[in-house]
Amino acid sequence: MTTPPEKPATKRQASIDGLPVFARRFVQARERAGMTPEQVAVAAEIEDAASVRMSQYQRGVHTPRFSIAQNLAKALDVPVEYFYSPDDQTAELLLLWHALSEAERGQLLKSLEALL
Repeated sequence: MTTPPEKPATKRQASIDGLPVFARRFVQARERAGMTPEQVAVAAEIEDAASVRMSQYQRGVHTPRFSIAQNLAKALDVPVEYFYSPDDQTAELLLLWHALSEAERGQLLKSLEALL
């Protein structure tokens, strides 16, 4: 007997599940930060046609250059690697790792190494 596929938790989740990885993570990070696309553009210092570019990134029409992705990540307080993680659990780990101090990261690495 096979398990039926999981249904998206929300209608909004269903609408972003079909997007390319960068677009999906960008939308999730923006919503998590509680920012509008325009606010992200200002915080990331993207000036030229900012609303058009943010819309294209969100819809998966275009993926920004890495340097722009770095600015977006900084503006949204997420690691840039988050935008490129296709796996939800890995993406969540990246967010948790990002929230740790350097000392906490060192401790966690030692604990993980001890497990292996």
